[in-house]
This record gives sequence, C-alpha cells and structure tokens, in this order.
Amino acid sequence: MLFLIGLLPRLVLIARNAGGLEFWEYETLAQSIVNGHGYAIVRFGHVALAFGDGNLYSFMGAAVYLVFGHQPVILAIVQAALASLVASVIFTIARPAFGWGVAILAGALASLHPGLLVYTSKLHPLGLDVLLLALLVFWILRSGGSTRGTLITGLVLGLCLMSQPTFFVAGAAALGVHRLAGRTSVTAVAATLCVAVVIAAPWIGRNWSIFGRPLFVTTAVEDVWKGNNPFASGSSLLPSGEEVLNAAPAALRLRFEQADELQLNGIFSSEIVNYVGAKPGDFAALTVRKFGYFWWFSPQTGLQYPAVWTRWYQAYFVVVMGLALVGAVDILRNGNSDGRHALALLVAISLSVAFIHALTYVEGRHRWGVEPLLLLLSAQGFLTLLRASASALGRHAVQGSRDASTGSQIVA
Repeated sequence: MLFLIGLLPRLVLIARNAGGLEFWEYETLAQSIVNGHGYAIVRFGHVALAFGDGNLYSFMGAAVYLVFGHQPVILAIVQAALASLVASVIFTIARPAFGWGVAILAGALASLHPGLLVYTSKLHPLGLDVLLLALLVFWILRSGGSTRGTLITGLVLGLCLMSQPTFFVAGAAALGVHRLAGRTSVTAVAATLCVAVVIAAPWIGRNWSIFGRPLFVTTAVEDVWKGNNPFASGSSLLPSGEEVLNAAPAALRLRFEQADELQLNGIFSSEIVNYVGAKPGDFAALTVRKFGYFWWFSPQTGLQYPAVWTRWYQAYFVVVMGLALVGAVDILRNGNSDGRHALALLVAISLSVAFIHALTYVEGRHRWGVEPLLLLLSAQGFLTLLRASASALGRHAVQGSRDASTGSQIVA
C-alpha cells in the first residue's frame, strides 16, 4: 500500500511531463555507454573518463536503453518505482524500533516527500540513493553480525559507494556507532567494509588501467573547490543564479580548458590550498555557514523553482523538523533500546552527510538524501504530541466532571 501511495502520483507526474523530462549528465553518460563509447563525457572541452558520482545510475540508464531503446520515460518510471520503495523500507525500519503507528505514518510521509516527488521528472539518482541509504540502515540494524547480514550490508554499502560516495562515508560512520553500541563486532564491521570495497574494485581497476593509478573519480576535488574559493557562496550557484564555475576569472577558466582530466584535478587542488592558506578564517566561516545551510536554507534556495514551491517547502520543513526534534527527545526519554539505537544511527548518518557537504558545497537535494529517513522522527514526534494532547484533554474532562460533581453536592 505504501509503495502504491508513492508510485501513483509519480506516474501521474511522469505522464504530465513525458515530453519535458529534465536531463542531467547521467543521460549523456548512459547514451555514451549504449553507443559504445564507454563511460565518457566532455568536460571543459576534453573527454572525461572517471567523471563524478552516480555511475551506478548511469549504467542502470544504459541498461534500460539497451533493452527498450532510447526511452527516457521508461527510465523515469524505473526510478519512480525505486523512489516509491523507500516508504516500504522506512516502514520496515520503524516497526520494531518505534511501533506500528510510527511505521505507517513515517512510510506515508516518505512516500510523498516533496523533494523526491519533484525529482520524479528529473533523470537523476536521488531516489536510488535514498533507497540505498534506507536499505543500509535496515541491514545494519538487522544483520546482528551474522555472515549473511554482513555480506548483504557490505553489498548495499558498496552500491552506495558506486552511486553516492558521501553515503558510503555516512554508512561507515553508522557502522562505527553500531560497533560502539556493542551490537556488532570489529570483525563484522571490517568484513562489511571489505565487501563494499570489493563491489567497487572493478571500477577502480578500470580507472587504474586508464590513468595508471588507483582512482575512483576525478571530480571530487572540483566539488570541494566549488565550495571553497574566493567567490564561493556555499552552493554550486551564486545568489545571482550564475554557476560558480562560470564566475571564475577568465585566466583560471582558460587553465581549466587547457588541462586534461588529471591536470584539472591538480589545478583545483592547488586553488583550494591557495585559498585556505591565504584566508583560513574565511574558509572556517564558510564551512560553518554551509553546515547551517544544510540544515536550513542558503541564499540560493529555490532559484530554480517557482517561488511558491519554495515557500510551501519551507513551511513543510519547519513542521517536520520541529516534529523530528520532539520525536528525538521522546525517544531519548521514553524509547526502548532499539529506538534509541536507531536514533543514534540516524544522527550519525545525518551529521556525516552534513559535515561532508560543509566541506564541499550544499544544495537542497543533498539534504533530501537523508530527510526521508528523518521522517521517522517526525512521525514519532507527531504521535507524541497527539498522545500528550489526548492525555491533557482527558485530564481536563475528568477535572470538569469533578467540578460538576462538587457543585451538585454544594447545591444539594
């Protein structure tokens, strides 16, 4: 049922926007793979062979196109189905830790998360990333250090690495919390990480054969530079809407265009070092601001959406995060050990992702990667307030009955 609650509106959105789907770089990479050119994309006038994250999504897109031909609508339906599965996984996480009521409400909230709904018409791996992160939390909680659980957790962590490396780091942090809580062994954690690396090993080997060194992607340093340069604003966009790369001085842009893939990595690295060395205070202040942007809104928020969407989302965010704080407090005060442990994992994951993006750059979709999981806490907070309200009304009714009884006795 939760799956259908999420899938049906997504299918409607796809039907309404079938001719206006938004393409990102993943589409270019998928078509390159299908056309026999491999995982390749043109960047700054040069072919890049180890570009960015999300390669799992690009290969998934290529697989869809190989089977069905170039049908972006079918890929949109596939990613809609994956995003809709998030609700079912969140329900499964919540039921043993927080109970049926929280599980149902959290699943319903996740199925209709506004950020994930907006990305229905964008060919982008956000829904896949959220699903993998939710599955990772589920298997960390469930594995119990068993061989089967360790292997599956490692598999999911490896897929996170191939889709969104940030979530690999967050998953490793969650495993650390899991170990500190005494719920698994050091051996199981090490085995999980090893399985994850094995999943990514063919990709690293492929890049090693191309570049002559072990390499995962060549754009990680570029992402750090986007958020750490003299004109950085914390986003890939400036408040004016201009891309930060386009705001670079002409001489620096010329160096970008003259460099090959590895040389470009070196240019971004040296620019970051020069910026941090020359303005360490600005770097520290910007990092703090970006951490705040992750949990609130940056000056660039909503530039690419209608203004009314942004206002509605801001109101929604205030409500669900306020409820999440209430839920977290209630779990700490009244929750069982499973609930408190699940809370600890969610906090570790969320803070890890926020800190990583504070060191790079922050967009709204980065928070949307973890926000659906935090709706577990929102659901807990809502039911906590509902129970408190019912209890207060009950006490008021009892007190009113007592007052009426006392009054009758006085009259008599």
